[in-house]
Amino acid sequence: MFDLAWSEIFLIGIVALLVVGPKELPDLLRTVGRWVRKARMMASNFQSTFDQMMRDEELAKAKRDLEASISTEPVQNQIGKAMTPPDPSDLGPSDVGPTAADPTETDKAEAAEAEAETPAEAKPPATPGTGA
Repeated sequence: MFDLAWSEIFLIGIVALLVVGPKELPDLLRTVGRWVRKARMMASNFQSTFDQMMRDEELAKAKRDLEASISTEPVQNQIGKAMTPPDPSDLGPSDVGPTAADPTETDKAEAAEAEAETPAEAKPPATPGTGA
């Protein structure tokens, strides 16, 4: 973290020995060790709490996504739209085609279909002089 070389650590040890003295140096090192351990524990605690919050948020997001994908509301809306007949006022003239209620269009379609099924030989011959 601080990138101390062995020569720098040795120099700090010699200065600490000269400043504190040989009698109090072990107590000083124990105290420094306790503070370092507390700082590491606090950092570890913070890291684990942060990781737990991230996992909880990811789980909540996954739950929301899963509930949205399982939700039947969009499907029900599409089914409702498909089953609802269109409003005639919303349709334009090109959208309106022959309906079953219009007998003239149905009769014309049936006549055209019957004519297509009848072979040409079965048709009665045209009489001369009628102009046909």
